[in-house]
Amino acid sequence: MKFTEVAKTTEFVKGELLVWNAANLRQNGFNINKEAAMAKYYASENAVAVCNRALQIHGGYGYMKDYAIERMYRDARIVPLYEGTSEVQKMVISRAVIKGITFIRGRTILQEITS
Repeated sequence: MKFTEVAKTTEFVKGELLVWNAANLRQNGFNINKEAAMAKYYASENAVAVCNRALQIHGGYGYMKDYAIERMYRDARIVPLYEGTSEVQKMVISRAVIKGITFIRGRTILQEITS
């Protein structure tokens, strides 16, 4: 169980870093469509995965309103839908990747994609 906690904590920090990267780029005047979509997609999917794991740990009790995990799972499950579905976020990300626009250390780098 401790390794699961370590893995989920690591996943949380990765999501947090995606958010901080997008915020930093925005603060410096860059267009952050791709970075914001990546942060939303990753964080929402990770929230569902973490709550799903917690629900499994609690077993049947996880579905009872007496336990906070029931509400957390319900809330986490809806986030990928009302923040723009995960599929929409993937389309935004793929569009930016196909254009070849990447930000590295605050600089825009255009990548040529060869077929």
